[in-house]
Amino acid sequence: MTEIWELGVEELVTSIGAGELGVVEVVQAFTARAAHVDPILRCFVALDPGASERAAALEGAADRGPLRGVPYAYKDVFVRRGAMPTVGAPDVPLVIRARDASVLRRLDDAGAVSLGTLNLDPFAYAATGANPDLGDTRNPWDPARIAGGSSGGAAAAVAAGAVPFAIGTDAGGSIRIPAALCGVTGLKPTFGRIPKAGSVPLTYSQDTVGILARSARDVALVLQHVAGHDPSDAASIPAPVPVFADVEASCAGTRFGFDLGAFAGRTTPEIAAAMGPFLATVERIGGVPVEVDLSMLDGFDAAATVLTWAEVGAVHERTFRAEPARYAPAIRARLEMALAAHGVDHVNALRLQGRALGRLLDGPLDAADVLVVPAVGAPATTIGSVGRDPVGVSVGHLRLNRPFNFTGVPALTIPVGSDPEGMPIGLQLVGRPWAERTLLACAAAYQAATDRHRRMPPLSRPSENDDRRSV
Repeated sequence: MTEIWELGVEELVTSIGAGELGVVEVVQAFTARAAHVDPILRCFVALDPGASERAAALEGAADRGPLRGVPYAYKDVFVRRGAMPTVGAPDVPLVIRARDASVLRRLDDAGAVSLGTLNLDPFAYAATGANPDLGDTRNPWDPARIAGGSSGGAAAAVAAGAVPFAIGTDAGGSIRIPAALCGVTGLKPTFGRIPKAGSVPLTYSQDTVGILARSARDVALVLQHVAGHDPSDAASIPAPVPVFADVEASCAGTRFGFDLGAFAGRTTPEIAAAMGPFLATVERIGGVPVEVDLSMLDGFDAAATVLTWAEVGAVHERTFRAEPARYAPAIRARLEMALAAHGVDHVNALRLQGRALGRLLDGPLDAADVLVVPAVGAPATTIGSVGRDPVGVSVGHLRLNRPFNFTGVPALTIPVGSDPEGMPIGLQLVGRPWAERTLLACAAAYQAATDRHRRMPPLSRPSENDDRRSV
């Protein structure tokens, strides 16, 4: 029998709307699941004590919001009810002035129920999920391994069934990396598609608010209610919002661009080999694989690194110079590099940013409608091995993702297989600006023809002697 916590967003919307499930019943089921998996995975920072009260208020509400009663959780970088988030580093006195997050307010208006805040790398400035203050987020498929980051808590919670969807942020792969490592679907939309007002910044020109869920159709349902211009957000762009919620599962005639040579030596053989079966499935359901040249992505990654250094340095410079010892060693090492960057390098990176988008649109995204790119170079490594080279592990994961933050285009990670040890493998679908609907339709078509996104990781109950943090 299917448990309530195994249901996705679309199934919950249908069941609650038809009266087959009650809001309180659903929220209680997911809250219990979260309490079960968190001692194993450390995916939550805290559960929201107001979730039950909100569920009860929504139970008999006359105004039935489109996401009424659907639970979710969010990365702990958003201001809510005037309270500052931990940003993954509760002991560092970072001063940020921000109002309540627009994306959370929109979810409240749609009737969704927040279960709480999710774990992340300190300041969202790494890609492993390791956190010395809040505990390392663990991978649901093997808790001895990393979940990835920086939205690692979001990916782990969705994969384990603690929430049907989660809200994260992505400045260089922070949604797509953990989505790939944990076997879920993760969207980094076009820069400016979802307002980021009320979130603590990492890099002003690349930060993007996004969504993690099990399926592309679930992501589309949520995107419908959080996308759109916010006049109070200087980075929000007033682009038309298409209908996402009824996205058709189709990729007929869509050209899928790939370049096997561009990633040679940067991925494990298992990840490189995943491209073939994926393209074969795409072709079987009507897509058209075409070879493109993606060699330009290396240069975009290098420029994105410099741009990130300058902007992260701007956020942290005052606090870091005053109290560097309060920053975790791995973050401290990256901030030292950031503050050593020269202004001229920042300007040159900004100059390349606009040209980079033009090169992408005039080149591979002219020859193809969707690009297919590995999401990470290797499956999730062990938590112990991250401790030996935390910066190297982060940089290795970011390399394949940062080019699309740099250019601002949408990118969607979907699970496509697993390695011999059973760890998930994900691929990115990358599109033109504002083409989220195309990416979601193609991903939905692939997921309608396969079952990888439906698989749930086996999780044993924590031991009574387990000393890991519980909610």
